[in-house]
Amino acid sequence: MARRFLSFIPPITLRLMIATAVVTIGGVVANNFGLPQVWQAMVFQPVEVVPGLKVWKLLSYVFVTGRDPIGFLFDLMVLYFFGGWFERAFGPRRFVRFFFLSAAGAALLPLAISPFSNSFSMSVATYPYIGAWSVFEALTVAMGMLQPGAKVYFYMVLPVTARQLMFLSWGLIALFMVFFHGVVPYLTAIGGIGMGFALTLGSREPRRWWLRFQAARLERQLKRRASHLRVIPKNGEEKNDKFLH
Repeated sequence: MARRFLSFIPPITLRLMIATAVVTIGGVVANNFGLPQVWQAMVFQPVEVVPGLKVWKLLSYVFVTGRDPIGFLFDLMVLYFFGGWFERAFGPRRFVRFFFLSAAGAALLPLAISPFSNSFSMSVATYPYIGAWSVFEALTVAMGMLQPGAKVYFYMVLPVTARQLMFLSWGLIALFMVFFHGVVPYLTAIGGIGMGFALTLGSREPRRWWLRFQAARLERQLKRRASHLRVIPKNGEEKNDKFLH
């Protein structure tokens, strides 16, 4: 029966779920046996990447969930739902690229803030980021943009559309910041939203917007230059004939 259930999970999503389970459980067990450095080796702290040069932490942190079983199982369920959807819709190769680019790209936000010499940035530099919240936010944006009318369940209970879920997830981040009085723990999640838009829209969409802007600007210029012209009929011909400027 377990094999039958696993056959419904797309292969890349399944491997990412297994990797998350192995890394998280392995880290917890090692920590319980007095080896906290195993867990710490996977946690992302900006100061350990710059200047520490532990660049693998830009990716490894998404495979470490919370140390409680509820958070651990919830992360696996969300990865199964959103990762499975993306992989079925766009294929394993694109999903792998999306997953790792959104993880690393989201980590660049706290990494970019951390070098500044004030109390806020110093707390960013040493804050331990874990979990795939950044990737989940990116996947939520992708689903909300590409399949806005798809029916999903907020926290597996409330039926909403994918576009509504995208906005609800943003509201949830805002609530966390208000109730816990700070933005530092949620910087990777915010970075994940940005990466979701960047990876979903791609490089063609900004170029398309730029071309539309240029076309509209040229059209306005032509209308302005032609504002002094008027249309008159050809001499000796009726009004419904061809006209000349």
